[in-house]
Amino acid sequence: MKVTIPYTPRKQQAFIHEQIEKFRYSLLCCHRRFGKTVMCINHLIKAAMTCQNYNPRFAYIAPTYGQAKKIAFDYLKYYTKDIPGTKYNETELRCDLVNGARIMLLSSENPDSIRGIYLDGCIIDETAQINPALINEVITPALSDRKGFMILVGTPKGMANLFYDYYQK
Repeated sequence: MKVTIPYTPRKQQAFIHEQIEKFRYSLLCCHRRFGKTVMCINHLIKAAMTCQNYNPRFAYIAPTYGQAKKIAFDYLKYYTKDIPGTKYNETELRCDLVNGARIMLLSSENPDSIRGIYLDGCIIDETAQINPALINEVITPALSDRKGFMILVGTPKGMANLFYDYYQK
């Protein structure tokens, strides 16, 4: 079955889509209005639709629940609306695809609330505002079983934050 989603990446976004699959861990430092969220949601949709693992799980993680809902959920619904069999759970901010894959929108406000899940891939948006305990204590173990990918995304916000620390690495 061929599925077409209504997304045409900008030149820079297309370059990132091409390159990013070569790496398990990536950091994207992009300017405001770059289209980071749209690009990231579409990357997650492609990954979820093409993943060969059983019941693939993917996450888009924002600093707060409100940001995840306001920034990304409408995009997730819009870009998956033409995929047959897609179901949405508004309460849990998730999209279940016909192949058993699930894309969840999560927040870093309470890292313990994410513990115990497994992930085939995740995108952490606005990384400069993320709780530092999230990556080492929760996300890295969640990715380990399936060797999932992690993409840190953000815009510069000074030098005393998680995004800057990972940028330096």
